[in-house]
Amino acid sequence: MGRAYNLMHLMELHIQSNETVFEAIVEGVFTRGYAVADGFLPPPETRQIQQAVSSHYQTGHFNAAGIGKGQYYRMNQDIRRDHIHWIDHNSPPDAFVLFFKQLQGLVQYFNRTCYLGIRDMEFHLAVYPQGGFYKRHLDVFRHTHARKLSVIFYLNADWEESQGGQLRLYLPGEDGAEATLDLAPIAGRLVCFNSHTIEHEVLAARRERYSITGWLKDEPALF
Repeated sequence: MGRAYNLMHLMELHIQSNETVFEAIVEGVFTRGYAVADGFLPPPETRQIQQAVSSHYQTGHFNAAGIGKGQYYRMNQDIRRDHIHWIDHNSPPDAFVLFFKQLQGLVQYFNRTCYLGIRDMEFHLAVYPQGGFYKRHLDVFRHTHARKLSVIFYLNADWEESQGGQLRLYLPGEDGAEATLDLAPIAGRLVCFNSHTIEHEVLAARRERYSITGWLKDEPALF
């Protein structure tokens, strides 16, 4: 009986802890347009994901990324130089199960507290090789506005400022001026921001840079 109580108590603490993180993300998105949550997953699980992404990358499962979609898709290495591998969030490899479970909890929290109407998501693994970058852009396509929130989860242990690779957000500043915020891609950090309003870029990385990158959408994928 005591053990059962302890397990139930731990589960309640975990739910409360998650909801504290979720609430901070929601508040940040709706007050500033973006939120940063460090420690979104515990370090062991974050390392496990990084190792899985690295293994996929080293065995050639990634492709050079392009820009646009459908008839507008094209390759342009003057704009971006990263490699990606799309991942099925409905049936992810074992290393990614906890991440997507946590993310589903965040989606449910957004929908329950803000009536955001998130109905689907799409995610890929991303690797920026040394020298990789992505110039300033928005995350919405010209022919569809289904993406509502951009989400990035970083996997880079012991990242140093001198290694570059920061996510730069372009934000409204005082008196109509533009401000920028640079966020280091440190392991365990999740960044969430409005896909329609916040332009951003990835500064050139001086070592391989790993992340899971994707979007929360208000319409289901079409097959």
